[in-house]
Amino acid sequence: MKTTRAQRGFTLIELLVSSTLAALAMTALLSAFVFLARNFTRLSNLQALETQSRRALAYLQSDLALAEAVKAGTAATASSVTLVLPSGEVTYTYDSGAGRLRRQAGFGSSPDLYLLSTAGCQCTSFAFSYYTGSGGSPASQLTPTTNTPYSIKQLQVSFVVQTPTTESTATRMQYQAVTGRHNLRNKRAPDGT
Repeated sequence: MKTTRAQRGFTLIELLVSSTLAALAMTALLSAFVFLARNFTRLSNLQALETQSRRALAYLQSDLALAEAVKAGTAATASSVTLVLPSGEVTYTYDSGAGRLRRQAGFGSSPDLYLLSTAGCQCTSFAFSYYTGSGGSPASQLTPTTNTPYSIKQLQVSFVVQTPTTESTATRMQYQAVTGRHNLRNKRAPDGT
């Protein structure tokens, strides 16, 4: 006589419990992966913004450190300034439509540069602020809204850069920079002393 062995296997309940636990573990693993990928992209975007900001600040600080004056006869505005340096003149102009800062110099190996604008970075806000030696506003007595170049003794730059709007909102970053006030140390007083 033959004896049949009972075949062992998993019950339906055991299969359902194990597949539910596996699905939960996979969901947690996938969530962690998505979280890490987003943070890596955000970190990469922030690094790109910082790199562009540092590049622009390096040019600005170098030119401001050598600046003798704001060019007489020019209108120093929040978006544009022309500086007189020992080696020539340099003009900075912010184009809000294109979201970039343009540096035009009459000297050097890179006379015309566009700053704060790449495929991964655009400037959304930029401003030059002007001050007198005592920290006041260098406004004209005749036209108070106009900055007078001969009375400008200090300059400050502030801007905001961000990743383009084509990026996912979960990975978009914004970087804001404000410089200290740069003294135009080589600037002569209006009386020539």
